[in-house]
Amino acid sequence: MTVVMMTSLARNLIAHRRTPALAAWLLATGLGLAFAVPGSAGGEDELPEQAPVSGPVVVLPPCEHPFRAGESLRFSVQYGFVHAGTAWLEVPEIRDWNGSPCWRLVARAESNSFFDKMYRVRNRIESLWDEKSRFSWRYFEDRHEGHFNANDTLVVDTTARTVRYKNGQTYPISQGAQDALSAFYYTRFQALPIGGSITFDYHASRKSAPLEVRVLGRDRVKTPAGKFDCIMIEPILKAGGIFKNNGRLVIWLTNDDRRMPVMMRSKVLIGSISVVLQDFKTGACCRVTAKPICPASRMPPSPTARPGSRWPISPGRSIRPRPAP
Repeated sequence: MTVVMMTSLARNLIAHRRTPALAAWLLATGLGLAFAVPGSAGGEDELPEQAPVSGPVVVLPPCEHPFRAGESLRFSVQYGFVHAGTAWLEVPEIRDWNGSPCWRLVARAESNSFFDKMYRVRNRIESLWDEKSRFSWRYFEDRHEGHFNANDTLVVDTTARTVRYKNGQTYPISQGAQDALSAFYYTRFQALPIGGSITFDYHASRKSAPLEVRVLGRDRVKTPAGKFDCIMIEPILKAGGIFKNNGRLVIWLTNDDRRMPVMMRSKVLIGSISVVLQDFKTGACCRVTAKPICPASRMPPSPTARPGSRWPISPGRSIRPRPAP
Protein backbone atom coordinates (compact mmCIF):
# COMPACT_ATOMS: atom_id res chain seq x y z
CA MET A 1 0.00 0.00 0.00
CA THR A 2 2.90 5.82 -1.91
CA VAL A 3 0.43 0.20 1.58
CA VAL A 4 -0.16 -0.12 1.35
CA MET A 5 -2.06 -1.43 1.43
CA MET A 6 1.01 -4.67 1.20
CA THR A 7 6.96 -2.84 1.33
CA SER A 8 9.62 -2.73 -1.41
CA LEU A 9 10.87 -5.86 0.02
CA ALA A 10 9.58 -8.01 -2.85
CA ARG A 11 11.24 -6.05 -5.58
CA ASN A 12 14.40 -5.44 -3.57
CA LEU A 13 15.77 -8.97 -3.56
CA ILE A 14 16.79 -8.75 -7.20
CA ALA A 15 16.26 -5.14 -8.24
CA HIS A 16 16.89 -1.71 -6.75
CA ARG A 17 14.99 -0.65 -3.65
CA ARG A 18 11.76 1.24 -4.30
CA THR A 19 9.77 3.53 -2.05
CA PRO A 20 8.85 2.58 1.53
CA ALA A 21 5.19 3.04 0.61
CA LEU A 22 5.23 0.29 -1.98
CA ALA A 23 7.15 -1.73 0.55
CA ALA A 24 4.40 -1.32 3.09
CA TRP A 25 1.56 -2.47 0.83
CA LEU A 26 3.46 -5.47 -0.43
CA LEU A 27 4.39 -6.64 3.04
CA ALA A 28 0.91 -5.87 4.33
CA THR A 29 -0.45 -8.31 1.81
CA GLY A 30 2.31 -10.85 2.24
CA LEU A 31 4.21 -9.96 -0.92
CA GLY A 32 7.59 -9.38 0.48
CA LEU A 33 10.50 -11.34 -0.70
CA ALA A 34 11.22 -12.13 -4.32
CA PHE A 35 10.90 -11.39 -7.99
CA ALA A 36 9.59 -14.13 -10.21
CA VAL A 37 11.84 -15.53 -12.88
CA PRO A 38 12.31 -12.95 -15.68
CA GLY A 39 10.25 -13.75 -18.73
CA SER A 40 7.60 -15.64 -16.78
CA ALA A 41 4.77 -13.53 -18.20
CA GLY A 42 1.97 -15.33 -19.94
CA GLY A 43 -0.22 -18.34 -19.22
CA GLU A 44 -1.19 -18.69 -15.58
CA ASP A 45 1.05 -15.74 -14.68
CA GLU A 46 -1.37 -13.30 -16.31
CA LEU A 47 -3.36 -11.33 -13.76
CA PRO A 48 -7.15 -11.12 -14.01
CA GLU A 49 -8.79 -7.99 -15.40
CA GLN A 50 -11.90 -6.30 -14.05
CA ALA A 51 -15.05 -7.18 -15.95
CA PRO A 52 -17.17 -4.18 -17.05
CA VAL A 53 -20.56 -3.69 -15.41
CA SER A 54 -23.42 -4.14 -17.86
CA GLY A 55 -26.31 -4.58 -15.42
CA PRO A 56 -27.17 -4.18 -11.75
CA VAL A 57 -24.14 -4.12 -9.47
CA VAL A 58 -23.74 -7.11 -7.14
CA VAL A 59 -22.60 -5.81 -3.75
CA LEU A 60 -21.21 -8.25 -1.22
CA PRO A 61 -22.26 -7.13 2.27
CA PRO A 62 -19.77 -5.74 4.80
CA CYS A 63 -18.21 -8.09 7.34
CA GLU A 64 -18.85 -7.37 11.02
CA HIS A 65 -15.99 -9.44 12.45
CA PRO A 66 -13.55 -10.57 9.74
CA PHE A 67 -10.81 -11.20 12.32
CA ARG A 68 -10.19 -11.36 16.04
CA ALA A 69 -7.14 -11.10 18.28
CA GLY A 70 -4.98 -14.14 17.72
CA GLU A 71 -5.36 -14.33 13.93
CA SER A 72 -2.13 -15.47 12.30
CA LEU A 73 -1.58 -16.13 8.59
CA ARG A 74 1.63 -17.65 7.21
CA PHE A 75 2.53 -17.28 3.53
CA SER A 76 5.14 -18.80 1.27
CA VAL A 77 6.81 -16.34 -1.12
CA GLN A 78 7.77 -17.94 -4.43
CA TYR A 79 10.63 -17.01 -6.75
CA GLY A 80 9.51 -18.94 -9.81
CA PHE A 81 9.35 -22.50 -8.48
CA VAL A 82 11.79 -21.71 -5.68
CA HIS A 83 10.70 -20.88 -2.15
CA ALA A 84 12.31 -17.49 -1.41
CA GLY A 85 11.02 -16.78 2.07
CA THR A 86 8.08 -16.49 4.41
CA ALA A 87 5.69 -13.67 5.29
CA TRP A 88 3.19 -13.36 8.13
CA LEU A 89 0.10 -11.24 8.78
CA GLU A 90 -0.85 -11.25 12.45
CA VAL A 91 -3.25 -9.63 14.93
CA PRO A 92 -1.58 -10.51 18.25
CA GLU A 93 -3.74 -8.48 20.63
CA ILE A 94 -5.94 -5.51 21.45
CA ARG A 95 -3.97 -2.75 23.17
CA ASP A 96 -4.99 0.55 24.75
CA TRP A 97 -3.83 3.77 23.06
CA ASN A 98 -4.97 7.21 24.25
CA GLY A 99 -7.80 5.52 26.13
CA SER A 100 -9.04 3.68 23.04
CA PRO A 101 -8.86 -0.08 22.44
CA CYS A 102 -6.75 -0.74 19.33
CA TRP A 103 -5.85 -3.74 17.25
CA ARG A 104 -2.11 -4.33 17.05
CA LEU A 105 -1.60 -5.30 13.40
CA VAL A 106 1.72 -6.89 12.42
CA ALA A 107 3.21 -7.78 9.03
CA ARG A 108 6.66 -9.32 8.78
CA ALA A 109 8.75 -11.05 6.17
CA GLU A 110 12.01 -13.00 6.11
CA SER A 111 14.10 -14.36 3.28
CA ASN A 112 15.18 -17.97 3.71
CA SER A 113 18.74 -19.20 4.24
CA PHE A 114 19.39 -19.56 0.50
CA PHE A 115 18.38 -15.99 -0.36
CA ASP A 116 20.03 -14.66 2.79
CA LYS A 117 23.38 -15.26 1.09
CA MET A 118 22.41 -12.91 -1.77
CA TYR A 119 20.02 -10.41 -0.18
CA ARG A 120 19.00 -10.87 3.44
CA VAL A 121 15.58 -9.47 4.31
CA ARG A 122 14.11 -9.00 7.79
CA ASN A 123 11.20 -6.54 7.61
CA ARG A 124 8.49 -5.74 10.13
CA ILE A 125 5.69 -3.20 10.16
CA GLU A 126 3.08 -2.58 12.85
CA SER A 127 -0.04 -0.49 13.16
CA LEU A 128 -2.18 0.46 16.14
CA TRP A 129 -5.67 0.60 14.65
CA ASP A 130 -8.72 1.91 16.49
CA GLU A 131 -11.03 -1.03 17.10
CA LYS A 132 -14.28 0.95 16.96
CA SER A 133 -13.61 3.85 14.58
CA ARG A 134 -11.17 1.94 12.31
CA PHE A 135 -8.44 4.48 11.75
CA SER A 136 -4.70 4.43 12.37
CA TRP A 137 -3.23 5.92 15.58
CA ARG A 138 0.39 4.81 15.15
CA TYR A 139 2.48 3.15 12.45
CA PHE A 140 5.96 1.64 12.81
CA GLU A 141 8.30 0.03 10.30
CA ASP A 142 11.70 -1.62 10.74
CA ARG A 143 13.39 -2.65 7.50
CA HIS A 144 16.59 -4.62 6.93
CA GLU A 145 17.15 -5.27 3.24
CA GLY A 146 20.65 -6.27 2.21
CA HIS A 147 22.92 -3.42 3.33
CA PHE A 148 19.96 -1.05 3.72
CA ASN A 149 18.51 -0.50 7.21
CA ALA A 150 15.81 1.97 8.20
CA ASN A 151 13.03 2.45 10.71
CA ASP A 152 10.39 5.09 11.26
CA THR A 153 7.41 5.80 13.48
CA LEU A 154 4.28 7.80 12.60
CA VAL A 155 1.94 9.08 15.33
CA VAL A 156 -1.44 10.64 14.51
CA ASP A 157 -2.80 13.68 16.34
CA THR A 158 -6.56 13.46 15.79
CA THR A 159 -7.21 16.92 17.26
CA ALA A 160 -4.75 18.77 15.01
CA ARG A 161 -5.35 16.30 12.15
CA THR A 162 -1.63 15.85 11.61
CA VAL A 163 0.78 12.93 11.58
CA ARG A 164 4.22 13.27 13.18
CA TYR A 165 7.24 11.31 11.95
CA LYS A 166 10.19 10.18 14.07
CA ASN A 167 12.28 13.17 12.93
CA GLY A 168 9.65 15.57 14.31
CA GLN A 169 8.21 16.64 10.95
CA THR A 170 4.41 16.85 10.77
CA TYR A 171 2.05 16.60 7.81
CA PRO A 172 -1.70 17.17 7.43
CA ILE A 173 -3.88 14.08 7.43
CA SER A 174 -7.59 13.60 6.85
CA GLN A 175 -9.89 12.26 9.53
CA GLY A 176 -10.04 8.47 9.52
CA ALA A 177 -7.08 8.02 7.14
CA GLN A 178 -5.53 4.57 6.87
CA ASP A 179 -1.83 3.75 6.97
CA ALA A 180 0.19 1.34 4.84
CA LEU A 181 -0.90 -1.70 6.83
CA SER A 182 -4.34 -0.77 8.19
CA ALA A 183 -5.62 -0.05 4.66
CA PHE A 184 -5.69 -3.78 3.97
CA TYR A 185 -7.56 -4.62 7.19
CA TYR A 186 -10.00 -1.76 6.58
CA THR A 187 -10.85 -3.29 3.20
CA ARG A 188 -11.75 -6.60 4.86
CA PHE A 189 -14.65 -4.89 6.66
CA GLN A 190 -16.19 -3.12 3.67
CA ALA A 191 -19.06 -3.87 1.31
CA LEU A 192 -17.51 -4.86 -2.02
CA PRO A 193 -19.24 -4.16 -5.36
CA ILE A 194 -18.34 -6.84 -7.93
CA GLY A 195 -16.97 -5.02 -10.96
CA GLY A 196 -16.83 -1.74 -9.02
CA SER A 197 -14.54 -0.20 -6.44
CA ILE A 198 -14.33 1.45 -3.04
CA THR A 199 -12.21 4.50 -2.20
CA PHE A 200 -10.89 5.78 1.12
CA ASP A 201 -8.23 8.16 2.48
CA TYR A 202 -4.70 6.89 2.89
CA HIS A 203 -1.37 8.28 4.15
CA ALA A 204 2.18 6.96 3.69
CA SER A 205 5.64 8.30 2.91
CA ARG A 206 4.64 11.85 3.90
CA LYS A 207 1.82 11.97 1.37
CA SER A 208 -1.95 11.66 1.61
CA ALA A 209 -4.10 10.51 -1.28
CA PRO A 210 -7.29 8.56 -2.00
CA LEU A 211 -6.74 4.82 -2.35
CA GLU A 212 -9.04 2.97 -4.72
CA VAL A 213 -9.59 -0.77 -4.30
CA ARG A 214 -11.08 -2.38 -7.37
CA VAL A 215 -13.19 -5.52 -7.01
CA LEU A 216 -12.29 -7.64 -10.03
CA GLY A 217 -14.62 -10.59 -9.58
CA ARG A 218 -14.82 -14.08 -8.10
CA ASP A 219 -12.53 -17.08 -8.36
CA ARG A 220 -11.81 -20.40 -6.69
CA VAL A 221 -8.23 -21.20 -5.68
CA LYS A 222 -6.40 -24.13 -4.13
CA THR A 223 -3.60 -23.56 -1.64
CA PRO A 224 -1.76 -25.75 0.89
CA ALA A 225 -4.17 -24.29 3.47
CA GLY A 226 -7.23 -25.53 1.52
CA LYS A 227 -9.61 -24.65 -1.31
CA PHE A 228 -11.38 -21.30 -1.14
CA ASP A 229 -14.11 -19.39 -2.96
CA CYS A 230 -12.59 -15.94 -3.33
CA ILE A 231 -13.11 -12.31 -4.23
CA MET A 232 -10.28 -10.71 -6.21
CA ILE A 233 -9.30 -7.13 -5.37
CA GLU A 234 -6.66 -4.73 -6.69
CA PRO A 235 -5.46 -1.60 -4.84
CA ILE A 236 -4.78 1.46 -7.02
CA LEU A 237 -3.32 4.68 -5.65
CA LYS A 238 -4.86 7.48 -7.68
CA ALA A 239 -2.30 10.25 -7.17
CA GLY A 240 1.12 8.82 -7.97
CA GLY A 241 2.81 6.49 -5.56
CA ILE A 242 2.79 2.77 -5.21
CA PHE A 243 1.66 1.44 -8.56
CA LYS A 244 2.47 4.37 -10.81
CA ASN A 245 3.95 2.56 -13.83
CA ASN A 246 5.34 -0.11 -11.51
CA GLY A 247 2.99 -3.04 -12.08
CA ARG A 248 -0.09 -4.54 -10.46
CA LEU A 249 -1.05 -6.31 -7.25
CA VAL A 250 -4.05 -8.65 -7.08
CA ILE A 251 -5.23 -10.15 -3.78
CA TRP A 252 -7.57 -13.14 -3.37
CA LEU A 253 -9.81 -12.81 -0.27
CA THR A 254 -12.10 -15.58 0.93
CA ASN A 255 -15.72 -14.96 -0.05
CA ASP A 256 -17.07 -15.42 3.45
CA ASP A 257 -17.29 -13.49 6.70
CA ARG A 258 -13.50 -13.59 7.22
CA ARG A 259 -12.28 -11.94 3.98
CA MET A 260 -9.02 -13.73 4.68
CA PRO A 261 -6.20 -13.29 2.13
CA VAL A 262 -5.19 -16.64 0.66
CA MET A 263 -3.13 -15.64 -2.38
CA MET A 264 -1.41 -12.52 -3.73
CA ARG A 265 0.26 -11.97 -7.07
CA SER A 266 2.09 -8.94 -8.38
CA LYS A 267 3.06 -8.46 -12.00
CA VAL A 268 5.78 -6.08 -13.18
CA LEU A 269 7.69 -5.72 -16.42
CA ILE A 270 10.14 -8.52 -15.69
CA GLY A 271 7.81 -11.13 -14.24
CA SER A 272 5.49 -11.84 -11.34
CA ILE A 273 5.53 -12.66 -7.64
CA SER A 274 3.37 -15.37 -6.08
CA VAL A 275 2.51 -15.49 -2.39
CA VAL A 276 0.36 -18.36 -1.14
CA LEU A 277 -1.26 -19.10 2.22
CA GLN A 278 0.33 -22.11 3.92
CA ASP A 279 -1.55 -22.25 7.21
CA PHE A 280 -3.63 -20.01 9.47
CA LYS A 281 -5.45 -19.64 12.75
CA THR A 282 -8.45 -17.36 13.07
CA GLY A 283 -8.15 -16.23 16.68
CA ALA A 284 -9.76 -17.61 19.82
CA CYS A 285 -13.04 -15.70 19.56
CA CYS A 286 -13.43 -15.35 15.80
CA ARG A 287 -17.00 -15.95 14.66
CA VAL A 288 -16.81 -17.81 11.35
CA THR A 289 -19.86 -19.10 9.54
CA ALA A 290 -19.83 -22.69 8.39
CA LYS A 291 -20.56 -21.63 4.80
CA PRO A 292 -19.49 -18.59 2.76
CA ILE A 293 -21.96 -15.72 2.61
CA CYS A 294 -22.03 -15.75 -1.18
CA PRO A 295 -20.02 -18.71 -2.52
CA ALA A 296 -19.41 -18.49 -6.25
CA SER A 297 -21.34 -21.70 -6.88
CA ARG A 298 -24.47 -20.39 -5.10
CA MET A 299 -24.53 -16.71 -5.91
CA PRO A 300 -28.13 -15.46 -5.63
CA PRO A 301 -29.75 -13.07 -8.09
CA SER A 302 -27.91 -9.77 -8.12
CA PRO A 303 -28.93 -7.20 -5.51
CA THR A 304 -28.20 -3.68 -6.65
CA ALA A 305 -26.16 -0.92 -5.05
CA ARG A 306 -28.83 1.75 -4.76
CA PRO A 307 -29.87 4.46 -2.28
CA GLY A 308 -31.51 2.79 0.71
CA SER A 309 -29.62 -0.45 0.21
CA ARG A 310 -28.98 -2.49 3.36
CA TRP A 311 -25.25 -2.11 2.67
CA PRO A 312 -24.52 1.46 3.72
CA ILE A 313 -21.54 3.50 2.59
CA SER A 314 -19.21 4.35 5.48
CA PRO A 315 -18.15 7.99 6.03
CA GLY A 316 -14.85 8.88 4.40
CA ARG A 317 -15.12 6.47 1.49
CA SER A 318 -17.06 5.98 -1.69
CA ILE A 319 -18.36 2.99 -3.55
CA ARG A 320 -19.05 2.96 -7.25
CA PRO A 321 -19.44 0.66 -10.24
CA ARG A 322 -17.01 0.76 -13.12
CA PRO A 323 -18.73 1.61 -16.42
CA ALA A 324 -18.68 -0.66 -19.42
CA PRO A 325 -16.27 0.46 -22.15
